[in-house]
Amino acid sequence: MARAKKEEKNEPKVLRLPEKYQDSKRVIQYLFNRGIDYHIIQECIADGVIFESNGRYHNAVFVGKDETGTPKYAAYRGLGSSTFKGDAYGSDKQYSFRLLAKEPCQSVHLFEAAIDLLSYATYLKCEGKDYKSESLLSLSGVYQPKKEMKDSKIPIALTTFLSANPQIKTIVLHLDNDKVGRLCTATLKELLQKDYKIVDDPPPVGKDFNDFLLSY
Repeated sequence: MARAKKEEKNEPKVLRLPEKYQDSKRVIQYLFNRGIDYHIIQECIADGVIFESNGRYHNAVFVGKDETGTPKYAAYRGLGSSTFKGDAYGSDKQYSFRLLAKEPCQSVHLFEAAIDLLSYATYLKCEGKDYKSESLLSLSGVYQPKKEMKDSKIPIALTTFLSANPQIKTIVLHLDNDKVGRLCTATLKELLQKDYKIVDDPPPVGKDFNDFLLSY
């Protein structure tokens, strides 16, 4: 019996996406209230990377897909006054929520969370720029460096993306303006500057890029 249990443990996890609700009105309203561009929200829903979950709790679900377009990761976020956050069972953090450039480009923009990524895409659109000309990647929450910088590891979502995109030369860090965000930025700079040009571009106002977008 013990052996069977052990074998079961070693089996790769399969992503269990929550059931979709019949529409995503609550999610659209939530993101729109956070300042996210309506057309960007609609495009993400059409691509299947954002939807509203069914059941007792209606959460926003942010999906990460692999290179073949197969969902591999899903993050929940509570709507309204709910502060609930979590990952779907079987989520593979190698494939966090991302919006990739239409054509291969030489830079990638890094964010802590999906909302910050969508806020930056909205900001680019407001500035008259094509957000689809940039690759935007979230780290699915806060990245925790070790006490000693040299012992820290590069987040797996970033290493997976970089190995699949060897043309990348520049990494732009848009991490939060708090103590943890600044420490993460310093650590990633230290770990990556040997192989890439690192640009530190935190939100000009507020704690994160959504704060900045709302003030903008």
